[in-house]
Amino acid sequence: MKNAIRILAVLAILFVGCDDNEYEAPFPFSDVGFYTSKGTANDLQVNLNEYLSFTDLSQGAEAHSWRIEKTDVFLEGPIDRTDSILDPFIIEPRTTTSFEKTVHVLFQTSGMKKVRLYNTFNEMVVFKGNRDNVDYEMAAKKEGDLFVIDTTFMVKVYPKLVPVIKVRNGDVVVNHEARDTIYIEAGNTMEFTDLSTIGEPTGRTWSIRKALKPGEEVVENPVVGSSGDAIANIAFNKLGSFSATMNLSRTGQNIPGDFATYVVNAPIKVIPSSKPFELTGEVKELEDETIQVPFNGEFTPFGGQEEFFTVMVNGEAFEVASVAVNADDATKMDIKLSAPIYRPDVITVSYSGGSIESSDTREALPFTDEPVLMSSVNLIPADIAGLETGADSWAPFWSNKGTAEYSTEQAATGEYSLKLKVEAGQDNAEAGAAFANPIIFEDGKTYIVSYKMYIAPGGVGTDGGTHTGLFLLQNWGFQFWNNFAHPVGEWTTHTSDYQSTTPLSQFYLRIIPNADKTTDMTVYYDDFSIVEKEERP
Repeated sequence: MKNAIRILAVLAILFVGCDDNEYEAPFPFSDVGFYTSKGTANDLQVNLNEYLSFTDLSQGAEAHSWRIEKTDVFLEGPIDRTDSILDPFIIEPRTTTSFEKTVHVLFQTSGMKKVRLYNTFNEMVVFKGNRDNVDYEMAAKKEGDLFVIDTTFMVKVYPKLVPVIKVRNGDVVVNHEARDTIYIEAGNTMEFTDLSTIGEPTGRTWSIRKALKPGEEVVENPVVGSSGDAIANIAFNKLGSFSATMNLSRTGQNIPGDFATYVVNAPIKVIPSSKPFELTGEVKELEDETIQVPFNGEFTPFGGQEEFFTVMVNGEAFEVASVAVNADDATKMDIKLSAPIYRPDVITVSYSGGSIESSDTREALPFTDEPVLMSSVNLIPADIAGLETGADSWAPFWSNKGTAEYSTEQAATGEYSLKLKVEAGQDNAEAGAAFANPIIFEDGKTYIVSYKMYIAPGGVGTDGGTHTGLFLLQNWGFQFWNNFAHPVGEWTTHTSDYQSTTPLSQFYLRIIPNADKTTDMTVYYDDFSIVEKEERP
């Protein structure tokens, strides 16, 4: 069989375009062997109404046969790769047994199917194969005067994808299969839920498109909203008529791919909102010092409104250079100041009311002294900083003696935190996180290192030298040291200034017990951050 494996690639090519009855071995090889057009995988997978080819490579067999299930059929080769209609190749009359060396099996129903190869020999034979890079042997079983190799191939046949969805408009589940128009107010969201299970889909994409009038041509991207979530909440901010579709997909390694599209029958019409057009969410400073103001609807383009805005920086009014609709998201206004701003600044924004309107003709409501959330560019990768992957970015350090693991028991933000637990008699609890790409610090700049810590109630031996330390390796000279004289049972933020030109390639975090090693405590860590320190000149 090992010789047979070396020529499997050639045999795979011979499956298509060759007459099955003309099969001849190119040179002698092992007495028993077989192959499929999907290779040697343990579980073969194929789409409904597709076929697989099977070849018996055995030599010197006394008898041999293939057997399939009643719902499947044999095809007569040769079959070209471009042939999409396979009915003309079905062998009539239909039978479940074939004595050919190579067979092509068309699977006409879904589910787990069996294709059985039955060979008998006058002498002992052993099949030697390799599956998933593991060698194995299968010896013939003696039955009477013959030796039998009885092999069953398991084939998983995937059905076609069947999209099933639910649409909710506010608190109402709408009949999306009807053609009655769905009305929604501008600024509101509609919930689209993918309930599909048939065909084992792996993903989907929701698309909201502008509905074209008869004869109207597409002059811009018609997609105004999209999502890949199983439960998608999509906002409708523009007035007009729209249609919704879901593209369902099945993709993945060794999985037969499939795609299906579902178009929501009911048209969607966005009407003017009955709600006030007002500020919603946080006002934020972006990295480029733009102050971004979010509203609950889209703005109509405007100009000349700077005089109606007041921006206070550390108690002083700064000149507003420009106010405009964000180019990528029309629900946001971008404010630029004439002078630079810095991370420690305390900034508020006010709007006294000018002539700014929404796309559905609502007047923007004034607001006063809204605080600005300042930009903070965290140099630490998100999976290490916030631990929200719930994976293995953090791991026990090689010398760890306690517990070091991800936890959902406590979290400052999100769902996960890093849990370190040291028990009486243990030397430490240690965790590390390696950076895929080292952080490079600039000479002469100061950085702020911070993290949040939660000390679980009930700890003992938390004094007498017990402490926690964060090292920024490979800089062993810096230790972000903390004792445990902090509030218990609540999250506290700890910060330290840092100056170095040593690249940061790994975090090392530890708990060291007291000298008597009577410490028994649990501590959670979250929201690790390193940002460049800014100071107003």
